[in-house]
Amino acid sequence: MPVQYTSRELSERVEIESHRRPNRFRRRTWWAAFWLSVACVLWLAYEGGNGNHHIFEGGDVANVHRLFENDCAKCHTTWAPLDRALNIDFSHTVYSVENSACLACHPGSTHHENQIPAHKDISCAECHIEHVGDHALVRVMDRVCVQCHRELKTSDGEKSFVASVTEFGRKNGHPEFAISRLLKSKSVDTTGIGPKHAVLKLLKFDKETGWRDRANIRFNHSAHLKSERDADGNLVYGIIGQDQRLSAQRFTDLSQTCSVCHKTDSEGRYMLPIRFEQHCQSCHPLYFDNRRFPKEQVPHQRPDIVRGFLTDKYTLAAVRNPEAVEAAPPVRSIPGRQSRPVLSKDQTQWLVEQLKIAENETLRHNHVFFGPEAKGGCAYCHTVENQDDPGLWKIVPPDIPDRWEPHAFFSHEAHQMMNCAECHDGVGKSKDTGDVLLPNMELCRKCHSRQPEQPAAGSSSRRSGARSDCVECHIYHDHGKDRFVGTMDSLLDASKANPDAILKDRITN
Repeated sequence: MPVQYTSRELSERVEIESHRRPNRFRRRTWWAAFWLSVACVLWLAYEGGNGNHHIFEGGDVANVHRLFENDCAKCHTTWAPLDRALNIDFSHTVYSVENSACLACHPGSTHHENQIPAHKDISCAECHIEHVGDHALVRVMDRVCVQCHRELKTSDGEKSFVASVTEFGRKNGHPEFAISRLLKSKSVDTTGIGPKHAVLKLLKFDKETGWRDRANIRFNHSAHLKSERDADGNLVYGIIGQDQRLSAQRFTDLSQTCSVCHKTDSEGRYMLPIRFEQHCQSCHPLYFDNRRFPKEQVPHQRPDIVRGFLTDKYTLAAVRNPEAVEAAPPVRSIPGRQSRPVLSKDQTQWLVEQLKIAENETLRHNHVFFGPEAKGGCAYCHTVENQDDPGLWKIVPPDIPDRWEPHAFFSHEAHQMMNCAECHDGVGKSKDTGDVLLPNMELCRKCHSRQPEQPAAGSSSRRSGARSDCVECHIYHDHGKDRFVGTMDSLLDASKANPDAILKDRITN
């Protein structure tokens, strides 16, 4: 049987003074840490004494700030390491750069007036992290945006935007585009979009077809985009010309045909508006009287300008060619006095009749493509009110959107290698202006996603890797609202030139 010991006997076997025995490993560790600290302090003092101050810097600044990288006081107004170390409020980080230092050069406009936290309570340095090398400071990390958008709240309780956004590249991390959600809903209900959302200004609801493009214009993409086989049997595309055949300039790609009318702006981002004189007039002329004024067209302007143009034309015709007016007596002037010709009663009546006929011709909806009687007709493309009363007719404004997806920005130039029909699906078959031919989010995520896609059966796997961070499509500061008044000189010091006027301007604005 094993020997049984009492608790007293066991306690007598324990060395009571063991905790006072020196621990050689612990002592050596402490001494090593002490001497390493002393060596670091001595090294820093030696390098600082020799003027080698770059060892104290946090890292290279961005290229845009290289102008004053040796003048730390331009940005750093306080010494924050000790405050940061003693800070016990982990929800608030202490920064050594105050917002006033950034605002001296960058007028930071607010994101939203009702945002929480308020714009003035957010440190610039919290989002734009410096001393990490030459990088774009506007390329902030997603975590900065998600801090607020993960659980979005507003000071007035408005719910115009989705309350939770975490990542674009993952499923359920980003909501479907608001336009796509409305087009799929087929309902007038705008729950989750909000009554003040900018997308509601671009669409209108129809009970039969659902949400449609709001533009008051008639256009048929299918009628303008045609294809045929060339002599070698290859499919070629082109724009329908006045001979009802493809134009002489033919293309092997549909995108090249689209670019005949759709041109990007100087930055390559958005498409410029379609202009009648540049894109439409050659096929849709606005003839009004080919018998008296062959090949002459009314201006593509407001009704009052068109009416004034026609009045001038027929008034001069009546004065210069009175034989054109039946029973028009000659107009005599007083001898010895130079006077302007005055229309007779018959000429005035003739003028009124011709104006009515010309305006009716201008407004006609029917369309003949070629020959001297070719007509464009305002009503062929526009909605005309009071069309039967030439003196009161007016054009309903087209209200064509200059830009879709107003809460994001896009670059067509960056996507120029893509075929237009890949993103604008169905453009070749679209016959109605109300068709909204915009891509949905899933189409964008095919490229803009960091996640590997599941390969289709029989195909090889691939990884999509185009950027999908928040700032790829969204901005925080709307610099279009900036009202910057310069207060600095060429050395980025406070300007002394006309300080009273600058101060007055800042106060008034």
